[in-house]
Amino acid sequence: MKKKDIIVIVVLCLVIGIGYFVYQMFQGEKNIVEVYYKDKLIQQIDISIDKTYTFEGSYGKFNLEVKDHQYHAVDVECPNHDCEKMGWVKEGSSKTIMCLPNEIYVVQAETEDAF
Repeated sequence: MKKKDIIVIVVLCLVIGIGYFVYQMFQGEKNIVEVYYKDKLIQQIDISIDKTYTFEGSYGKFNLEVKDHQYHAVDVECPNHDCEKMGWVKEGSSKTIMCLPNEIYVVQAETEDAF
């Protein structure tokens, strides 16, 4: 490689890194999760408060445990328990917890005060 090639690669990496940093800065905090049942928002939860929430789904109960700015499905009444196998979801993650038999899913919401 020539010296010019190395300079171009370094400059491109810097531009990409700065762009990613600016993008993350304007994303806002994701400390609110939204719980949906059959595509209808049923509750917004602040994950900075440790608590266990219970929801009634199509198949049975769905429990969501919130602790230390993260959450996970626990003691869910469904046949396959795939939602429990998702594990803990941390604040800021784009991971969605879905319980298909109960028709419940949990996603992180972005706050509007990002700017």
